[in-house]
Amino acid sequence: MDPEIQKKIIKAGKIAASVRDQGLAKLAKPGASFLKTMDFCEELIKKQNGQLAWAQLSPNEIAAHYCPTDEDQSVSKEGDVIKIDIGVHVDGYLADTAATVEVTSNKYKDMIKAAKNALNAAIKLAKPGTPLWQLGEAQLSEAEALGFTTIKNLSGHTLGKYSVHSGVSIPSFNNKDKTELQEDWQIAIEPFVTDGQGMIKEKGLATIFMVEKERGVRLPYAKKILEEVKPLNGLPFTTRQLTRKFGRGPATLGLRELQQSRIIKAYPPLVEVSNAIVTQAEHSVIVRDKPLVYTRSED
Repeated sequence: MDPEIQKKIIKAGKIAASVRDQGLAKLAKPGASFLKTMDFCEELIKKQNGQLAWAQLSPNEIAAHYCPTDEDQSVSKEGDVIKIDIGVHVDGYLADTAATVEVTSNKYKDMIKAAKNALNAAIKLAKPGTPLWQLGEAQLSEAEALGFTTIKNLSGHTLGKYSVHSGVSIPSFNNKDKTELQEDWQIAIEPFVTDGQGMIKEKGLATIFMVEKERGVRLPYAKKILEEVKPLNGLPFTTRQLTRKFGRGPATLGLRELQQSRIIKAYPPLVEVSNAIVTQAEHSVIVRDKPLVYTRSED
């Protein structure tokens, strides 16, 4: 790997880890605004000279893809289990990390521990030549050891320049995939653990979008949105980024046309099918004989 590229990756990872930890600290206290916390995380990424890829949080049975709008009045409550997922890039080179906090309660401490254990077990195997199924088997084994299971239809992934999912999925169970890890691959390992059925479905209003295909559009609002998100180079964006720039009405109309034209894809919240609690742990790793985990906290 080019040393300059690795420096950018490491820098993105340090920023992402710092923002993740500070965001979790805020959410750990009852009454923390979801909206203000996400705004805080986005601003903190910029203050640390990183570039925002995403800042999301997902409470309780929502596993991923939840991002508050400006109208969202949700706050953290005692007993909530909240995942925070942070993406940072430096010139397109990505770091992806997540962790879980339970608000002033310990009811789900073992489920949080299971996600961490699953992550650490997979990281130890993140070496050239390891087949993907082994990473999945290690994660499920750790979850089951504490009485839980992993979510089977939500996986980790390889990372590329400006590419969140760059082609290879990292399973959290033994899916029989014999594809072998390659040296210097960037991978995000992210076990989701639950005491439910271990599957997720899309449910609710999408507030996260990505451009899938560029083509001409008729509505001026849609054109303005495409111009606004073009510098993201295909990375995700959220509704409130647009409503703050264009207003709620124009943003809604523009998003509707872009979805109908299949120019952008919507990513609704992903909810555990039995509405069971979900925990998550995630690090980004460079595949080496000694795996390089670049989203760990410096302390």
